Amino acid sequence: MVSFCALVPGLASAQSSQFGVRGLGAPGRMLSAHAVGSAGAFGLFDGESSLNPAALTTLPTLTAAFTALQDYRHVENPAGTASVRESRFPQLGIGGPLKGLPLALGISFSNYTSRDFTLATSDEILLRGVAVPVSDTFSSRGGLSDLRFAGAYKLGGAWVVGGSLHLITGSNRITSARSFADATFLTARQSSEISYAGVGFDVGVVRTFGPNFSLAAVARSDGHVAVDRDSARVAQVDLPYTFGFGVRWHPRPSVEVATNMIARTWSGANSDLLAQGGTGSENTVQVAVGAELVPDLKHPNRRPIRFGARYGTLPFVLVAGDQPTEFGVSVGSGIRFAQQRAGIDLGLEHVWRSAGDYSERTFLVTLGVTIRP
Repeated sequence: MVSFCALVPGLASAQSSQFGVRGLGAPGRMLSAHAVGSAGAFGLFDGESSLNPAALTTLPTLTAAFTALQDYRHVENPAGTASVRESRFPQLGIGGPLKGLPLALGISFSNYTSRDFTLATSDEILLRGVAVPVSDTFSSRGGLSDLRFAGAYKLGGAWVVGGSLHLITGSNRITSARSFADATFLTARQSSEISYAGVGFDVGVVRTFGPNFSLAAVARSDGHVAVDRDSARVAQVDLPYTFGFGVRWHPRPSVEVATNMIARTWSGANSDLLAQGGTGSENTVQVAVGAELVPDLKHPNRRPIRFGARYGTLPFVLVAGDQPTEFGVSVGSGIRFAQQRAGIDLGLEHVWRSAGDYSERTFLVTLGVTIRP
């Protein structure tokens, strides 16, 4: 059985990014559709996202938010080119303030990593002294998910502190098959299931300086994840520490801008992945800047204009020594109706990822539905 993290992507088709084939998969962003429209720049201040527990106090009342993602991707690598699609539901959450108390609670379910792919290669092998063409496929379906239990508390009028407990779980259903050009040989198949389990926690803070300026920060530790294959322990992989810092500024009543930087210490998993035959992992940094414009101040929640850009690095390398990078631009908008008790947000992103001979262009459509009963 090929090691679960030692794959060389000769992609035939894929659901998740080819940059998530190795390691634990392509990392999720844990953002609501509202935050995606500004490239994630407001993520540390957004109560519908799962980045900062202190942001829960921005929810005016009990709020349920559901996010769906459609991914259209063009992939290029040494094996050729392909156009693929993917559908995911990366973010689901419910939370809000407790009546009469400076306290907000929430629970969310987020995509931690995605590892959906199918790889295909062809070759010739000698069977009984005769060269026989063979085709091999290796597929994975699944990834890691993050179940978060969070709370936030207001300290006076300027400070908000929060904390979360994260349960990290998931599985990969792995299937490999070899078929032969000679029909006298039967197709060989093998399957297994890889499961994951881990626990993490984080603390976050938001500090406001008057009505027009605020800062946010978060620190998170995810410990390690235990890896089992068919109920037998095969590995333990260290998960990253996360550190984030954000700034939000309201220079005019109709304009709001934000920026943030989020760093993750994925290099902690490097030795664990190398021990499993992979190419290892590296630390990552994500930087985003964005803005929101309100055309009608009397109805600020009716079709605001959001836009932004982001740049970052990805943790799991395809070729040793060549860390993948990504750059994306976003636009978005939304509307609230039913006396502000329901809403729809839309975010559109165009993302470029590359590392050496591997590249992809991705168009992401994120739809969010918000209900406040």
